[in-house]
Formats: sequence, structure tokens, C-alpha cells
Amino acid sequence: MDPAVRDVLDTLAREDYAALRPLLHPYLRWTDGPDTIRGRTRVLAHIAANPTSAPPVSYELRDGQIYRWTVPTEEPSDTSDGAQDTALD
Repeated sequence: MDPAVRDVLDTLAREDYAALRPLLHPYLRWTDGPDTIRGRTRVLAHIAANPTSAPPVSYELRDGQIYRWTVPTEEPSDTSDGAQDTALD
């Protein structure tokens, strides 16, 4: 794993957004599901509202900073008890 990605994951896990800022390129593109957020300030606001610490599906570095980052999508969980499918008599 690239050291820049490892540093970002560490700061995301600690929710240390002040330390995260210099690791992100000013023109960063952050893709989270169907949304692509552009710009470091907007991405930091998005991350604060939607925390993640999962490794990226893909990323790109520019000048030693994260320039593109794709958050892994979450798979819908299966309900094993079937509580939502039960009909009342």
C-alpha cells in the first residue's frame, strides 16, 4: 500500500481532519457511491458528515497528495431472520 494512502487511512480512522487536509490535493475528486465531490474543502465537509476508514477501490496521486479517491460501496446486508418479510394475520 502506498504510504500516502496509509497516511490518509490513519487520519480517517482517527477522524483527524486537520491532519488530513495537507494529504489531499486542492483539486481532489472524491467518489462516494453515485456522488463525486470536487475540491478539498468540500471533500472534508463530506467526510465529516459521512465518515469512512475503508481502503479505496482506486486512487490517484498528484504531487504526493491524493488527487482521486473512490470509496468502496457497501453491499446491502441480508436479513437472516426474515422479520421484514413476515405478514401479520
